[in-house]
Amino acid sequence: MSMSRGALLGAALMLSACGDGGSGSALSEATLHVFDAAAPEGSAGEPGVLRFDVVRSGTADGLAEVAWSTRDLDALAGQHYVAQSGTLAFAAGQRVRSIGITLIGDDADAPARRFAVDLHDARGAAITDGSAQGIIANDDMPCLLPPTENPWLERRPIGFAHRGGVREFPENTLYAYRESARLGADVLEMDVYATADGELVVLHDTTVDRTTNGSGTVESMTLAELQALDAAYWFVPGQGTPHDAADSAYAFRGIATGERAPPPGYRAEDFRIPTLEEALRAFPDHLLNVELKPSVSGTGSYEAQVASLLLRYGRATDVMVASFLDHTATLFKLSAPCVSTSVPTVQVAALLLTSSGPLPMLPLAIHQAFQVPRSTASIGQIPEPIELTVLSEDFVDDAHAAGLAVHAWTIDDCDEMVELLQMGVDGIMSDRPARMIEVLQQPENEWSCDDVE
Repeated sequence: MSMSRGALLGAALMLSACGDGGSGSALSEATLHVFDAAAPEGSAGEPGVLRFDVVRSGTADGLAEVAWSTRDLDALAGQHYVAQSGTLAFAAGQRVRSIGITLIGDDADAPARRFAVDLHDARGAAITDGSAQGIIANDDMPCLLPPTENPWLERRPIGFAHRGGVREFPENTLYAYRESARLGADVLEMDVYATADGELVVLHDTTVDRTTNGSGTVESMTLAELQALDAAYWFVPGQGTPHDAADSAYAFRGIATGERAPPPGYRAEDFRIPTLEEALRAFPDHLLNVELKPSVSGTGSYEAQVASLLLRYGRATDVMVASFLDHTATLFKLSAPCVSTSVPTVQVAALLLTSSGPLPMLPLAIHQAFQVPRSTASIGQIPEPIELTVLSEDFVDDAHAAGLAVHAWTIDDCDEMVELLQMGVDGIMSDRPARMIEVLQQPENEWSCDDVE
């Protein structure tokens, strides 16, 4: 007598459920999660593929399977994507599987569209997050001119999770960004470098020494070498990355390398150094702030590469690109005029050092925001003996009169957050997103630190 593959798997699942002498199934503790994702639509001759990750959390010793199917939202099967369904099987020990959906590409400038993937009829695991949206990005968007209206002035005061929340989560990891987004952060802030093999990765420092179990410069390492590291290795909740804490304080150490299981709904990969494209896929609906960190020996291809990737994912008015350097900002803006940018920090320094009275901001009209600290003490391009106040009511009023938003960095103190919001800033960037979100979620103009931790 022969059995089908499905029947064999079903029998194996039943045996796994009963294998500990009837004391209860460890598999009942396993859960399945599917996550939102995005991908460029592709062209008529080269259709894109949108991949949804399905993650098994908890016990992964046995077998599991789950059925899945696509569902129309404003994207229509047969017109924008290929309707598909199937069954996803997890082998013993396997935690991550992906579902690939074929997109129907064209060369037309069309808005992003959405469809859903739903999980159902699971065996060997319970479905916790069983529905996800797929965003088909508009990769044919023309990008010839700066935005005519500043979208960053149209929003209420917004909160930026600086590097995903330096003090609260392992910085610049997908885990940090997802947790900050879950808390309610409006914008996910990240820094981007190019690797030795030309890939764009998310990391703040020029080296991996402070945050990972490795050493060396980012630009001297390949993507494979970087993603073999543990990006949460030195993180201590509430403190950041001290290297002298007790071993037990490093709460996420070893997840990236498979020595410990990740929290429910997460993968080992979420604790490694991500690529910029992985962030774009994972956060299609979130505002992003991308700081450019080019190689000192770069020739301009880095800026064009970042611009090309953002435009492939249709990200223009919902991404802010920042740089400390004039030439970097200029090269980027030449490649992607339609993408929002902030005034380079060097220009801010020059304005502050040469101006008295109202700031001459009209030449800065190609940009959409100032992203600045409270004072020049935080701007390395200004000599240390010179310290000037940057943020004031006059500065904010002048910026708004010139059509620019004002985002303040890096603000962790609650009283300071309230003071700046009352001053009229349009956004707060913080290493403590939970505190920042508590303040920003209060009614506008009624901000207070009462009951804020």
